[in-house]
Amino acid sequence: MATCDDVPDSAPAPQSTEAKSLESPTDVRLPCGHLSPPDYLLAWCQFQLEQGRTVFGCPQCGDGLAGRTGLSYQLIAGKVSLSDRQKRYFEETVSRLTALTLCDFKPCPGCGSFVERIDLNNLCVHCTICTAKKARTYQFCWLCLKEWTGPFLNAKHCANSGCGQKVQEQEITPSFTFCQPEFKSKTLQSEGDDVYPLLDKSRLRRRLALVISNIEFEHLSDRIGGEKDEADMKSLLEILGYSVVILKNLTAQGMNASIKDFSKRKEHIQSDSCFVVIMSHGCAEGICGTHDLPGSEQEDIFKVEEIFKSLNTANCAGLRDKPKVILIQSCRGGECGVTMVPDSAPIRRSQRKEHTEKDFICLRSSTPDTVSYRCPENGSVFIQTIVQVFHQYADENHIEELFRRVLKKFKDSYPDQMPCKDRTTLVKKFYLFPGL
Repeated sequence: MATCDDVPDSAPAPQSTEAKSLESPTDVRLPCGHLSPPDYLLAWCQFQLEQGRTVFGCPQCGDGLAGRTGLSYQLIAGKVSLSDRQKRYFEETVSRLTALTLCDFKPCPGCGSFVERIDLNNLCVHCTICTAKKARTYQFCWLCLKEWTGPFLNAKHCANSGCGQKVQEQEITPSFTFCQPEFKSKTLQSEGDDVYPLLDKSRLRRRLALVISNIEFEHLSDRIGGEKDEADMKSLLEILGYSVVILKNLTAQGMNASIKDFSKRKEHIQSDSCFVVIMSHGCAEGICGTHDLPGSEQEDIFKVEEIFKSLNTANCAGLRDKPKVILIQSCRGGECGVTMVPDSAPIRRSQRKEHTEKDFICLRSSTPDTVSYRCPENGSVFIQTIVQVFHQYADENHIEELFRRVLKKFKDSYPDQMPCKDRTTLVKKFYLFPGL
């Protein structure tokens, strides 16, 4: 149940029922000729840095063209205004990754300084800094990163408990129930054309998921606990077979640009579905960007409508007739009684006899005008419940049944919040068949 420690993912209620526009920051022109919002470019480079890259690619060129685009940290720092903390993070991480390409370095558990492993046949490594500070020989295990115990000459393992099992344990998820081949075969045989066709697990399948995680805000409170949601959602999507792109702390303009670029990714042609997950503050008008200042000319609101526009039949050919799952963790109002303002756009006459918006399913963390709760220690109730339900039931339940189970958990356990499905246009059952 929600407790007094839980905090809503909402921004203060706007003073007007009509969202004010935010003057867009100056786009950054990249060497390839593309323009990018500075916050989006920075988030994209940070994502690539976390993947171990020190030379970045243009977000519009796609992930695989990093080498051809060749954006260095120095170039990015010259085009985007970075805080001291951001500069320190980029410079330290780039330096560490560069060092790893030249030598075999790891941080010493005693002092944190990077130590080179000279003898590749010996897991026992000597730290000269700790040896000088402690006035005794200090050695640590290269595998478990603990102070060394046991024989130290030509050592293949140390005597620390659990050494040699750490990496293996991280790769196993005992709580997740994977699909059995027999169930998949039986389901496809009995339900036939009522099930979305899925590609078998192979090197040719290129499933993509986009996660936008806004945690740090200029004017609103930071979303403490959002890091756990981010990590757990990434882990879940990877188990389900998706390559996950995580972009952090975006403005509305950055969110819009990132989703448009995501819709153009060539990998969708070799995919059978996609996930888009957005976690941020929110209000009745939409999802808050990191520059949002309610009640002022600087409101920074991203319209949920833009997700559907970017991924619809006309704008995302690679995902045509394929299920698209949208998950949104944010408030949709608050205690001030704001009303939901409908997002409307001119109706376009389609030139094709195809439904413009089809094969979507969207689950939002709350009903209109209500708050969504997040625990600073454990993350949001919505994201954590989705992770739990998928771990337990995704092996044999299709996506709509999984969402029904999420709603039932809220009905039984969280009386102050109720998620809801929004704009569901799935025409078939979407089974995830995890592991297959």
